[in-house]
Amino acid sequence: MSRRIPLWATLLPLLIGVIAWAWFWHGFAEGFRRDLEKALPDDVRIDVGGFPYRLEARFPDFEAKLADAALSGSVKAAELRVNRVPWQADRQVIGLKDSQVRVALSTLLGAEAEVTAAEAQASLTLKDGHIGRLSMVWEAPRIVTGLLPVGVEAGHLEVHLRETPAKAEGGALPTEAQLVISGEKVRFGEGQPLGVELQAELSAAAAIRSYAGWAASGGAVALRSVTLADETGEVARMTATLKPDGAGALWLEGQVETVCPANVRAAIAGAPPVSEKRSRKPEAIAVSGRFPGGLVAAPRDAAKPAPPVRGQEPACPRLR
Repeated sequence: MSRRIPLWATLLPLLIGVIAWAWFWHGFAEGFRRDLEKALPDDVRIDVGGFPYRLEARFPDFEAKLADAALSGSVKAAELRVNRVPWQADRQVIGLKDSQVRVALSTLLGAEAEVTAAEAQASLTLKDGHIGRLSMVWEAPRIVTGLLPVGVEAGHLEVHLRETPAKAEGGALPTEAQLVISGEKVRFGEGQPLGVELQAELSAAAAIRSYAGWAASGGAVALRSVTLADETGEVARMTATLKPDGAGALWLEGQVETVCPANVRAAIAGAPPVSEKRSRKPEAIAVSGRFPGGLVAAPRDAAKPAPPVRGQEPACPRLR
């Protein structure tokens, strides 16, 4: 006759496993708390929850400020959430509701911005002491920045940054950081909704830790591609290089290829938009000048005939 195993005996291994994991989770939670204490103001209360699958800290009515000799910023949110997988201390996920983020760099002209959004999320992955990947996503953000003459609104906006530390070899400076910006239904001032894609690389003699150090090393920003598009297709594509001008701004040298040259020239000059049909062949326009506030587009060569247009397609969109 077989003996039946008591119920408590079948549950004992599970109970032991739960107790062991709770002990390990508590250790992870204490490490998470210490990391948050280093990053947050002293008066912020930190309560860690999320057992058993994650580590989570919630902060209602959150507000924090930072400031040093050149950089200042602030974050306000109706709620801020920080999540971490217990065994992945190098990756944090941050969520914000009804947030307002401000940042300013005093050493660069116009380098100040304010972003407000009902929903926002950020993900930070560290790798060997540098930013392996920083991703920020905003839903329906409103942006005001000194780098642009008009405010910006978007349906969806993403910013991705990663550091790519490398040693200088020969005369060329290595790429130390890469930046990607992607936006949907982006409106510049009174412009029509556009898709925006930006891919840039920042070169320097060493890891970028300050604007002053980056500028002193001869650093530069290479805009590999900046595109504007609407439902009909690509409107404009820009490539350019920006370098410190020694007077607190950047000097830009680049080129725009566009099927809407008159509107691109008007937007750069700050002039009203014009009525224009898309050309069948993109026109290349040289652009240069101080950024922000001093860009100049090369005028159209009046000696050349105007390019044929796509009469059956929608007119060029208003850019700003």
